Amino acid sequence: MSGLANKIALVTGAGRGIGRAIALRLAQDGASVAVLDQDASSAAVAGEIEAMRGTALALPGTDVSQFEQVSRAITITLDHFGRIDILVNNASIAGGNGDFLDISLELWQRIVGVNLTGMFLCGQAVARHMRAAGVRGRIINIGSINSFGAERGAAAYVTAKHGTLGLTRAMAVDLAPHGITVNCIAPGPITVERNAELFAGPLREPLARRVPLGHTGTPDQVATAVAFLACDDASFITGAALAVDGGTLAYLNFE
Repeated sequence: MSGLANKIALVTGAGRGIGRAIALRLAQDGASVAVLDQDASSAAVAGEIEAMRGTALALPGTDVSQFEQVSRAITITLDHFGRIDILVNNASIAGGNGDFLDISLELWQRIVGVNLTGMFLCGQAVARHMRAAGVRGRIINIGSINSFGAERGAAAYVTAKHGTLGLTRAMAVDLAPHGITVNCIAPGPITVERNAELFAGPLREPLARRVPLGHTGTPDQVATAVAFLACDDASFITGAALAVDGGTLAYLNFE
């Protein structure tokens, strides 16, 4: 793959898990990275990038569901780096939200606000900059295998992830005249901090049966897919969804 030297990337939800792995991978490939998260974890990841002699900017305290906070973060990034070539919309509230009959309006709005509206706000603001600056940019939205199906007790999350796929395709069509590509990564079961104990314990055997490759994936494997879609070699790919799921979506398991 062509390197990302001299590229500027903004990664949302980059303080931990998949987002952290994406930020580190893009930096390893030569990009300068703006690390955005709602808490101080973004500073730690920016420090990791700088420790490996990369260039990073921490953007803590940013709630992507809030227009003013998104605008502030993007303004700071542009003031610091001058442009944005790559946007990775990764910020998400993960996990179940309870039975559909019991979801509160407040919880529904919060999950959809962060997981879907946040992508719209960040995507629109960055795409407007790319168009104005003549940047033939890359936007990568992190969806899920829940972009294609549903698991129980996660209606708000599933709705937002289905919306991620639809938004990706709509953005790809509208932004193509400006040379901006938009694609979706759909991770399957990925072991991160919040689920490591569960995936290694009670869910280990069920997951091994449901994933054709027989095990969960890693954040680094998702980051590799993102790095590919961000590079010059992927310039004719847009509106696509790439599953990083060990074959989960391909497998009809009736056990």
